[in-house]
Amino acid sequence: MNLATDIRHAVRSPVVRLTLWYVLIVMVISVGFSTFIYRQTASQLQADFIPHGPNIGTFDDPFTQPIRDRVQQLFQDRYDAATSHLRAQLILINLLVLLAASLASYFLAKRTLRPIEKSLEEQRRFTADASHELRTPLAAMQAEIEVALRNARTSPQEHVDILRSNLEEIHRLEQLSRGLLRLAKGESPDATFMPTPVPVSAIVDEAVRAVTPHAERKHISVDRVDLKGSILGEHRSLVDLLVILLDNAVKYSDEKTTIRVAAEEGNRSVILRVQDHGIGIKASDLPHIFDRFYRADISRSKDHVEGYGLGLPIAKQIVERHHGKIDVQSTIGEGTTFTLTLPRAKT
Repeated sequence: MNLATDIRHAVRSPVVRLTLWYVLIVMVISVGFSTFIYRQTASQLQADFIPHGPNIGTFDDPFTQPIRDRVQQLFQDRYDAATSHLRAQLILINLLVLLAASLASYFLAKRTLRPIEKSLEEQRRFTADASHELRTPLAAMQAEIEVALRNARTSPQEHVDILRSNLEEIHRLEQLSRGLLRLAKGESPDATFMPTPVPVSAIVDEAVRAVTPHAERKHISVDRVDLKGSILGEHRSLVDLLVILLDNAVKYSDEKTTIRVAAEEGNRSVILRVQDHGIGIKASDLPHIFDRFYRADISRSKDHVEGYGLGLPIAKQIVERHHGKIDVQSTIGEGTTFTLTLPRAKT
């Protein structure tokens, strides 16, 4: 009973089912081709063996009839032996084709389904993580409201504090939903994406202005070095990309430090570097920092850092959308450098 159940589960496996379809297609072609070869070859053998036997006797001579029958039987036996050998060879070839097709189809099916399975797994994990992140502020709001309703002695000032706290949670929910929408938008084809030459200095200046209030609160300065050249891309997306990297640099940098933004022109690309002197990222965290909702260990940071771990995944989507690359190098206690390689606009 268990064996039958295991067989049913195996047959229902996507890899097995796709393998069977591949094998069926290959075998239909192989058997059809073998049938064609057999018929053509058998017809040629029949033409060679049967009609062209020696003409023994020119008259209906009863003395030569046994000889003619014997000769005809001899050629018929040779024809039957040849066609039988041909059938055996074709059957053997088809069995070998079946074996090779089964092995090749299995590996091809696994390779074909691997990206789909990975995408589905990421989607399941993303849904679970998003649900968890959404439940957290909602649970906090619900608990505060329930406590206030049960306590008849809650003062007006306490009600104000509860409302203020709820507004903060709503703001977090808004940030989370905005990040989720941007991730979803980045995964779908966008026909409106029209790359144009964008000066590096323009997007850096705009991004720096966006993070300046946050940086000034920690007395962090941003140095801009050699901002020459132009990138072939979308202005708004490139500004958002730099805002994400600069905002991260400010979050994880100590007070009274400096963030450096530099550009370098290559033959076909512009290389942008955003360097901070913050707490750094552990080597074990580096492979995962572009995963959704992943947040590296920030126990070394003195300040509580807000966020949901969506900034860097969005940054990576923007870079990939521009057919570029993003790399990161980091040393604990010394800082982190993000390197962007983006297509250069021809001048």
